Formats: sequence, C-alpha cells, structure tokens
Amino acid sequence: MTKLTGRTIAIAADRQAESIEELIRKQGGTPMTQSLQGQKVLNEKEAEEDVVKLIKSKFNYVILTTGIGARALEEAAGRLGCQEEYIQALQETKLAIRGSKTVKWLKEKGLEPSIVSDDGTMNELVQELDQVNLEGSSFFLQQYNKNEPAILNKLNTLPIELYQSLPYHYIEPEQETVKQLQQLIIEQKVDAVVFTSKTQVQNLFCTLSEKLSTAFNQEVTAVAVGSVTADELRSYGITQVLEPDKPKMGAMIIALSHYYQQHA
Repeated sequence: MTKLTGRTIAIAADRQAESIEELIRKQGGTPMTQSLQGQKVLNEKEAEEDVVKLIKSKFNYVILTTGIGARALEEAAGRLGCQEEYIQALQETKLAIRGSKTVKWLKEKGLEPSIVSDDGTMNELVQELDQVNLEGSSFFLQQYNKNEPAILNKLNTLPIELYQSLPYHYIEPEQETVKQLQQLIIEQKVDAVVFTSKTQVQNLFCTLSEKLSTAFNQEVTAVAVGSVTADELRSYGITQVLEPDKPKMGAMIIALSHYYQQHA
C-alpha cells in the first residue's frame, strides 16, 4: 500500500495540474483538479509602456516579484525591438527579487540580484530593503495579479519614489468551480487541497470563509507549495498548513505523503 492510498486530493492549481495529478497517483492517491487560478491575461500595451519607462528613467532599484512578470516584460521589450536595451537597463540597476522562478529567469539572462527574499515573500523583501539607505531612491515595482494593499502600504512608508507595473492579471475562475470545491471541503469529501499560489486561496475564500477554515482545521489538510501561499492560508485562520522544505511540486506531494504516513 502506498502512502496516499485511499486519499482524495483536490488540486487548486492550473499550470502543472497534470504533473501534480501524476505525482499523487504514483503515491496511490486519487487526484481531483478544481482549478481556482483563473485565466491569465497579459496587459501587453501597459507592459510595453512600462518597459519604455524602465529604460528611460534609470531607476535605482527594480523589484521583480514573479517569473511570469519578468518574462512578460521581456516579451514586451521584444515586441518593441528593445530587448537588449531592457536587459542592459536591468544590468545597470539594483535588482530586488522574490520567488524561485524569478531567480531562475535572472540566471538565464546572466543578471545578479542585489537583494533576494530568503523565504520568497514580499514581507521579507521589504524587511531587507528597510536595512538599506534608500533616501530619495526611485523604484520600479513589477506587481503580480492585482494590487497588494498591505505590501504597497509598507513600500510607501519607505523614503522612495515608486512606479508600479502590472504586466499581467488573472480573470476570476468560474463560480461553479469555486462552489464545487467549497462544498467538497466543507463536507470534508476530500482529504487535502493542494494550493500553488495565493490567488487560488483568495478565490476559494471569496465566500464561506468561516466554514472553510473550520473544515481545514478539522479533517481537511491544507497544502501549500511555498511560504507566500502558506501565509495566505494562515491569514484565513487555518492553524496547520503543510509546506515542503523546498518550494517544489514534487517535494510538496512527498511532504503530504509523509504527513499521512506519520498520522496513519
């Protein structure tokens, strides 16, 4: 008997959902994909304007928060025929980075970050920036999905000039899909739910927040791929969130398998 035998695991992810399904099956579990990510939409015109601004303004710092965002800006530069100038502009500024996929993109381009969030969160990144003399500095911030008021409030407390870029966003998922997963969780018909982004968490908790938190704090295991997603789950009152040591899909499913083996 494998470690997830008899367990039904819901997957809130969109990208890599098939890979996660296969990992769950290999551990003997039954995967059930109910994607809550929503459809990604590239803000192409805005991204092109942002690239021009970045090249011309010579910011002191550029904050890149997601690999998708970094690539979307690079693609915008390509459409404008100024990709080399874009990479050059990044080479000539200080880069503040969060997210493993963002770091991967930097390595592909031969870029070195000045500041990296050790735990992958924006909170950690802001704390790192707070240790540096930023008086009068200009910042280019690549946002992800939608404005994050808490982070913006923190950044606005710093003595900096802030320019915001939103190269992509997500359209909310079908409400029927959200309702189906909500009911499965509330009725405790799934053993665990796997989340790979904070957007998925936010979309799940758009309604019935208290009932969902109660279910997660009783029998349903909340599983997060990394710290950002885990923190979002905790913000809704979930007291126990399962999180792998490394923010990888495979490590996440292995952590879930070990959890059930220990609690058999």
